Parts: sequence; C-alpha cells; structure tokens
Amino acid sequence: MDPERDGGDAMRGLSQERGAVAVFVAITMVVLLGVLGLAVDAGALYQERKELRNGADAAVLAIAEDCALQPGTCNSGTAAATAKAYADRNASDGLAAISGVDLDAMARTVSVHTSTLLTDGGTIFPPFFASVVGFEGTTVHATASAEWGHASSMRGTLPLIISECEFPFGAPLPTSERVITFHDGNNTEPCNAHAGQDTDGDGFLPGGFGWLDTEGPCGVDLTVFLWDWADPGSSPSNGCDPSDLAALVGDEVALPFFIDIDGQGNNGRYLVGGFGLFHVTGYNFGGQFKVNAPCSGDVRCISGFFTSGAIYEGEFGGPDFGIVIVKLTG
Repeated sequence: MDPERDGGDAMRGLSQERGAVAVFVAITMVVLLGVLGLAVDAGALYQERKELRNGADAAVLAIAEDCALQPGTCNSGTAAATAKAYADRNASDGLAAISGVDLDAMARTVSVHTSTLLTDGGTIFPPFFASVVGFEGTTVHATASAEWGHASSMRGTLPLIISECEFPFGAPLPTSERVITFHDGNNTEPCNAHAGQDTDGDGFLPGGFGWLDTEGPCGVDLTVFLWDWADPGSSPSNGCDPSDLAALVGDEVALPFFIDIDGQGNNGRYLVGGFGLFHVTGYNFGGQFKVNAPCSGDVRCISGFFTSGAIYEGEFGGPDFGIVIVKLTG
C-alpha cells in the first residue's frame, strides 16, 4: 500500500465533495433568490392591482353620484374624465389607464375598467427580479361597477316623519330656511290629498310632521308603501335623547315622508312614501328638546331646508325626494 497515493486519493475525494457542496449551495441560493424575487414581484403586482381597484371603485361611485344628482352631466365624455381623475388619484405614481367606461343612464349602472400606465407611457408593469427567469412583466387590470337609484327602504332613520305636501317638488330645491310645525292628526294645516292618499275620505292630507313609534334607540327601519305606527303626542319618540337630536343641527338628516295618515293617538298610522334629506337649522320639540328654536310657546317645530344628496346604504325602488342611493355592485 502506498501511503502517499492513498493520501492523494483522499485529498482529491475531499476536494470533489467540497466542489459538489459549493455547486449545491450555489444552485440553492439561485433558487432561493428566485423564490424571493417572485414573492417581491407578486407583492408589487398585488399592490398595483389594489391601487387600480381602489381607483375604479372611487370612479364608479363618483360617476354614479353625478348621474343621480346631475343628470345633465351623465354622458360618456364626462364619465371618462371623472374615471381618469379618480383612477390617477388612487395610483401611487399618479397615473392609471382607463381601458373602458360602460355607462347606461337608463339602467342606472356604470362600470369602469382600469389598467397599468407608467410614467414613460408604457402599459407593462415591470418585474423587479422575475426577469431573470424570463418573466418580462404584465399589464394589470381592475374593474368596478356601481348603480344608483332612489331609496325604497332605510334602516335606523330618525323617527320624525314629514308630510309629502311639505316637499317642494321641482329643481333646484330652494335653500331658503322654512319652518315646519307639528300636526296633531287633524286638518289644522291641510294640504290637498292626492289620489290614494285619503284613507279617511275628508279630502285633506295633514301637513307638518309627526313622530313614529320606536322600541329602542332613536331610529326606525322603514319601507315605502308600508304603514308604520305613530308615536302619539308632540314629544320626540321614545329612545330619542336631547343629545341625539342636538347633534343633527347643521347637518343633512335622512327623513321619511308620509303620503297618507290613518287614525289618531295610539291608533294612528302613517303610510311611508319615500325618503329625503333635510338640512336642520333648529327645532323646538318642547322642554329640553330645543336648539336654535324657530318657534316658541306650545308650538312644536323644526327649521331648515330640503336638499339633495347621496347615501351608500338602503334599497332601490322608491320615489324621488332628493335622496339617492349609490352602491358598488362589483
């Protein structure tokens, strides 16, 4: 046996093992870096799509609200400009492409399709690392849809219900302050009743406002063309605290309208006809329920003006009292 030969063989074997380990480590590092790179690129693509989706969401809501409140602006050109503005605003680089706007004013629907747009005008979102494995990037897309309409039901509305005949139908709605007084179910302040709004057959629909029965907090769930029980008397409904009502002053409040009234006192009912927005400037409901009181003595009243606006909850299908519902649908 040749010790020197055996030692040389051992050294060569050890060198080969070290070389194999080095190759394995190198391959493993490439794989790990590739996986890490793909993870980073996937995160960037996700963030890009999130920004595009946020822009599309904001765009369809803005277009739907404009169409609902200003029908004269509801056209494809204006919608495209609005979509571009909101998509750009939600992109981290301030740029997004609008690949399509589908507006149907009759159906009251709109969809916006957004896609990648780079500062150099390109549309391919480039990878940071994945190009080493042949991935050259992709165009990211996002789509959102919305619809609009008038409210047929609402949850948790203030249980103060106003006579339909108090609403100033027509456009634009007047912004001069007006005072609406409480009615007691009699015809002290009659309005002409419309067909189907005269349950008692006297030819009059009481004006003013009344209160609805509640079983808890200062709110009630209502649906148009359904009857709801009255809370008798001129005081606010049970569950309405002074602080609840004081917070309404200076704000637009969603309120129901009644289109018919049946009975009085504990047997009184209102037929809900729709929902609108009332900008409250003051009220006198008696006792501690008084802020910027527009009337005095035993008179109970609320002051302000009707306005139009959009909300983002409720169901479609009611008549137009100035309030519209705008919802994302996809």
